[in-house]
Amino acid sequence: MKSAFHFWRASLNEVLERRLEFLKLEAKGFTLCEIVKVLSEKYHTSERNIYYDAETRDSWQPVLTQLFELDKARLILVNRYEYLYRMASFQFQTAGEPQKPAYLSKMVDITDRLITLLGLETVKEKQDNEKRAVEVEKEIAANEAFLEASGKF
Repeated sequence: MKSAFHFWRASLNEVLERRLEFLKLEAKGFTLCEIVKVLSEKYHTSERNIYYDAETRDSWQPVLTQLFELDKARLILVNRYEYLYRMASFQFQTAGEPQKPAYLSKMVDITDRLITLLGLETVKEKQDNEKRAVEVEKEIAANEAFLEASGKF
């Protein structure tokens, strides 16, 4: 079942990639016939699939465009946070001892925001998740032992 999911996922990625290239070729001035020939050969799919993409374009193009607008917005935010971090780091290096904790706090806050924005987990969260996984495994083992012992009676 796991491999079927990965197969579907790869297929979806291929469709997205093919549709993006469809839009790029169209923007470059290729005709629909040329686009169909190029993409059907490149992606080893039937010409009918490419024509279907052209026919249903009104349904998938806005979604695809929104996905890339979100990525663009995410990159803008990441760049802004990196800039703020560099500024706080510079201020930290040049500040007197009394001001350093404030700049250090800003750097930590910016790092936390970047981690959240990028969907990464912190080292502490990872350690906590690993501890929880071990505790769950121990609890499952204890429950299995209890069930086996109670089944003997």
